[in-house]
Amino acid sequence: MRAGTVFREKGQAVIELAIFGGLILFLFGMLISYMQRLNDQQYTKMEAFRRALQKGCTYIGSESEGAGASVQYTLLQNRRNADFSSFKKGSPQTVSGSANVFWAVPKVGEQPENTMTYRINEDEYTRKFRDYISEDDEENRSLRVEDMTTESNLEFEENVNKQEDYGGISNIKGSSLKERIRTTIPYTIRENDDDSNDDNDKIISGGNLVDVEQYIYRDPVDGQYKYSSKASKDGTVERTQQWVTPFAE
Repeated sequence: MRAGTVFREKGQAVIELAIFGGLILFLFGMLISYMQRLNDQQYTKMEAFRRALQKGCTYIGSESEGAGASVQYTLLQNRRNADFSSFKKGSPQTVSGSANVFWAVPKVGEQPENTMTYRINEDEYTRKFRDYISEDDEENRSLRVEDMTTESNLEFEENVNKQEDYGGISNIKGSSLKERIRTTIPYTIRENDDDSNDDNDKIISGGNLVDVEQYIYRDPVDGQYKYSSKASKDGTVERTQQWVTPFAE
């Protein structure tokens, strides 16, 4: 076998390894991202049920005696999963889950309170059904939760710094992430009619059940990116990583 043939075969093997190796890493990264999204969605659904159960069995209303309530619990989370194309930014996604739990021991002759609870990231809001529709209007009117809207404003900077001296080479890579998310959940009060199509019901009034602006921060306990209305609107999440290559003496 000639030397030129050996070199060509080695070069071909290197090229094939580079192509198929990169493809395998890409598919592996896609698989990890998919599994993470699936796990987040399943966990959110289970967490929504657990929180609804806890809220229903411990709720104490201000207008009626007895414990518990009929709870409609909605959990919405904005998460940032692993992103293999950038440094520590993560790709944003929204996961949600809802649960309905009736756990109440009301006073004899009274109805349990009907509540709607929305937990958006780290903020929780509870609304009473009776604050929107009275008992006298319950047969003729209905409360409808409309489509939620989300607005996001993202600022991301990434920088690389290289320092070289007599001791070696130091590469420092850093990123700065700042994000604001506004979530709005509107509602309408509609007058019921005989038509089976609820979209044709007359709108009497409306507004927002929830209208909140939240800002990103990094939890010091678990290191996760989270959003809260109490976080600083000027706060940023900064990450750095350093690689050092020392020179041999």
